[in-house]
Amino acid sequence: MILGWSIGHPGWGAFVALFTGVLPMVLIVGGMARERIGNHHVTEHSERHGLILAILALVLVALVVQLLADAPSEMIALTCAGLATLGVIAVWTSVLHVKASVHLAVWCGVIAILAVALSPWWWLGLVLAPAIAWSRINLGHHTLVQIVVGAATGFAIAPLVYLLVA
Repeated sequence: MILGWSIGHPGWGAFVALFTGVLPMVLIVGGMARERIGNHHVTEHSERHGLILAILALVLVALVVQLLADAPSEMIALTCAGLATLGVIAVWTSVLHVKASVHLAVWCGVIAILAVALSPWWWLGLVLAPAIAWSRINLGHHTLVQIVVGAATGFAIAPLVYLLVA
């Protein structure tokens, strides 16, 4: 939403937010209703495989729509960055059997993109990463290694892909 609004295309910001945030949560809640997912944090590693594939498909649909509708390059780059980051998370999850923190991957990736796309002041958002990490560990949902893997994935992949595509 922030990037779309900042570049004068709030509708595209809302579109990307729908496909990368709202609809994935709908999938999670639907999985919970069908008792395929235990909770909205998707804490069980085994529950993540199919969900990640479904979310990758949603984000890919969003990217195709953006390309066909000639969306702003910044929004296409943002979607590509999200797709690439989630793709790496999928590899961590399904190939390497590491339950990387998606919360930290998303937070660090979004902050890094906003910092490179809009203003270096956005780097200050990283001061909240330790609080997010602490909460994930304190809830018993992640280990420190899983936190670091998620944060590093978002921090490295998202801004790199954004800059390559934008």
